[in-house]
Amino acid sequence: MRHAHFEALQPVCPACLRRGIESPLQLAPGALEDAAGVSSGLLRCAVLDCGIAYPIIDGAPILVPDLAGWLAANGHLLLQRHELPDPVEAVVAAALGPDAAFNVIRTQQASYAYDHYGDLEEDGGTPAAFGPPPGNAVPGNCAPPTPTPPQPGAVRRTLAAALAQLPATTGPVLDIGCAVGRTAFDLAAASPGLVLGLDLNWPLLAIGRGILDRAVLSYPHRRLGMHFERRRHAVSFPGGERVDFWIADALALPFRGQTFDLAMALNVIDCVSAPPRLIAEMARVLRPGGGAAIATPFDWSSQVTPPDAWVDGPAALETLLAEVAAQARQAGVGALVQSGPARDLDWHVRLHDRAAMHYAVHLLTASLD
Repeated sequence: MRHAHFEALQPVCPACLRRGIESPLQLAPGALEDAAGVSSGLLRCAVLDCGIAYPIIDGAPILVPDLAGWLAANGHLLLQRHELPDPVEAVVAAALGPDAAFNVIRTQQASYAYDHYGDLEEDGGTPAAFGPPPGNAVPGNCAPPTPTPPQPGAVRRTLAAALAQLPATTGPVLDIGCAVGRTAFDLAAASPGLVLGLDLNWPLLAIGRGILDRAVLSYPHRRLGMHFERRRHAVSFPGGERVDFWIADALALPFRGQTFDLAMALNVIDCVSAPPRLIAEMARVLRPGGGAAIATPFDWSSQVTPPDAWVDGPAALETLLAEVAAQARQAGVGALVQSGPARDLDWHVRLHDRAAMHYAVHLLTASLD
């Protein structure tokens, strides 16, 4: 946790915030820190009848309302810190099986890291022979199909499209659901202020933190089945010293109102249990005149979002934005209002050497009036 971000953003207790109280967090004595930031320690709520201590692990504070619940569900992932040599990892993965959490996590890391950082690979992350190998016979003497390799950078292209429709900013920027972090680095390159990336998924966030803490990008690259290759690169991004990554809930942003100039939520709204609350939280933490971007493929899952809360397409999203704005005005607080035309963008998700998913992502920008 960088000192600059903690001091400027002044996070508050997310548990107290749900009770309508903006309780400051204080760094407890005994933290492991240096001139740049804190690698391990506790942030303690200053309210006596609360006093929750939020851990900082590997530089990432865990600021969620249900801390015990999050740790119970994710503690084993926090403790899984060491990379294994490829041959050892392959044996472990095979023994555990493809449906084990170990392999599910590797697969997810591979897809996200490819889209965020695949441009750093000499082969773009995918061999030229994408598709069936030469000589793969097809009935009827037809030529074997050769799919077009998915191009990395969909999330970065979506971010660039959003920034083109939003006003320039010099203040703090919030990247909600930042995953492995490339968009946070792009935001730092595009503006002079602090950038904070938030995500609940530690295995994804850890890839971004590796860049901050060690200047090393390291991730598993999936070839086929359970065949992965470890990719490592020494990296340094412009403005990277102004980026930090924290674990936090998009529906309970641990900040006082009017903290940020810009808030991004790219492919997040269909990954939360309450889409209206996400919009309301973005509005709450934005300063007057601040900008926001929401992108989504409307790819809902009942395991995450109750079906009666699904937003069924672009028109419904614009209606939801207007409804949340109307509620905000009735409450006398700032409202997010659509700014600029909405648009659809291609988004490819690489699965492995021979498979990818193709989404049409809807991008909507807004400003706080």
